[in-house]
Amino acid sequence: MLTPLDLHQKEFNKSLRGYKPEEVDEFLRQVATAYEALYQENLVAKDQILRYEENLSRYQKLEETLNNTLVLAQKTAEEVRLATEREGVLLLKEAHLQAEQILAAAREQKQQVEKAYETIRSQARQFRVQFRAMLLSQLAAVKEDEAWEETAATVMPAEPQPVPVTFAGGEPTGRQKDGMDDVVDSRNPGRD
Repeated sequence: MLTPLDLHQKEFNKSLRGYKPEEVDEFLRQVATAYEALYQENLVAKDQILRYEENLSRYQKLEETLNNTLVLAQKTAEEVRLATEREGVLLLKEAHLQAEQILAAAREQKQQVEKAYETIRSQARQFRVQFRAMLLSQLAAVKEDEAWEETAATVMPAEPQPVPVTFAGGEPTGRQKDGMDDVVDSRNPGRD
């Protein structure tokens, strides 16, 4: 499993047209910080779930014990006369009430733990979706830059070559009057 320490210590190889190391380092710091917070929350949630499961197990054992006590109380009530039978009925009612209270508390705690777990799971899922979208957009930007560079390399002509200008009438141009060379850019022969 990836840990926050792994994110802090991750280093990337440098390339000619790679990302800016400062931006990558800053982003890794931000990701590591967010991941560490989620990681710690997850550890706390797992610890709580473990405690709740232990409590639930104890309550289930207590319920089993109460059920055994109830059975024993019923047997005793059958063997004893009317006076002890009334006492057994009272114990039975008390045991049911206590068992219901314990079960209600255990159910409520279980629901809280499940809700907390689902919240954490949802947050982790949302983080993965956002992180994946960010990575895909960055990859698309890199591919777009590469495509632009390839297109620019094929479209750009070689260095422009000067072309001497000759005139049929022998009239000098404004350039010749100023003492400038009579040369025109081969890419734009009509421009002065």
